[in-house]
Amino acid sequence: MRHKVPSPTGTIKFERFLDRWSVMLSALFGKVLDPGKHIGNVWCIHVPEGLKEVLWNKMNGAQVLGARYFGIANEKLDMGRICLCGQEMSLGHILVGCTKYNLQPLLSLLLTTLGEASLKTTLKTLHPDELGHLPWYPLLALQALEDNVQPPFKGLKKVNWALRETRPKREWLIGSYYWALWKWRMKEIHESGFRFIPLSCTDSMRRILSHYPKPDDKKVDKEDNKAPVAKTKLTDSAYN
Repeated sequence: MRHKVPSPTGTIKFERFLDRWSVMLSALFGKVLDPGKHIGNVWCIHVPEGLKEVLWNKMNGAQVLGARYFGIANEKLDMGRICLCGQEMSLGHILVGCTKYNLQPLLSLLLTTLGEASLKTTLKTLHPDELGHLPWYPLLALQALEDNVQPPFKGLKKVNWALRETRPKREWLIGSYYWALWKWRMKEIHESGFRFIPLSCTDSMRRILSHYPKPDDKKVDKEDNKAPVAKTKLTDSAYN
């Protein structure tokens, strides 16, 4: 299922997105990088499996949000089309936040944990707060980005080694942060009585970021890796 070729419409839209992203990279770092070469990395990066499915759907133009949302017409499920802030719902909008959701308390936890996971010799690389409305693509090309944005200097081999050693955990931390935000927002859409308040989720986020599975652990949170599906009621246990 996950190896299907993207639909023509989805491919065209995603190619336009990649073009814009490549231009922004060049403006930020003075480097040229072909984002399209890294699309397939979505299946091998160290992030929760559910997030991989979400990103793949996004790249295929099949994300069940915004204009594509197929929930029934009522005030709660219309949130799948239009965010509380009035903008059309999208994955980037969820991950970056909006005027109605102050994600700073959760983002601060992530950045602190990323800092702790990085060795002293590593550079402060592309954190989610540095790429604005395009926050998730660096996960697919983190190695290439880090190799390209580093200036040459003495001791570069040591820096490269440190980045390589910490990259899987940093991918996992960023991916887990994104996956948690996605699930909380989907829960808000599908469950009556639930409101996503980032400040009240700091303890949950702290627990999420403290769990880094071993590479050979095949029993990691199977229930947690299930991507929320429209019209399906989600349980509280999947978000705590």
